[in-house]
Amino acid sequence: MKKLTKLKTKPNLQESRLKENIEILDQIRADAVNDIESLTEDFQHMTLVAESVQRNYRALLAENQLLKGTLLSIIDECGCGPGNRCDRCWKILKTLGIANPEEKPDAATKYRSILSQLRNLE
Repeated sequence: MKKLTKLKTKPNLQESRLKENIEILDQIRADAVNDIESLTEDFQHMTLVAESVQRNYRALLAENQLLKGTLLSIIDECGCGPGNRCDRCWKILKTLGIANPEEKPDAATKYRSILSQLRNLE
């Protein structure tokens, strides 16, 4: 039977570089997975924050609508009449943004005006 001897070979430089590249790629992939997990957690947190802001804004709108209704009922219960409003009622109407109380505000025009103002801010 033949005896096999182990031959000592010189380390292959190309092979060691390939192995290093494989290890680096594995590390990059692991880092990418960690980054994606972190981003997922960040998006979940931002979603919770956005939902909270939305709830708070809806509550604020409801309170504003209630306040507006209360102020308008004060005007309706006042002894002054349309076209002959007292100073207090005029102040309330101006505060509510109704320039001419006999005219109903055009919501579409008001909305377009607000949009154009917002676009000018950009």
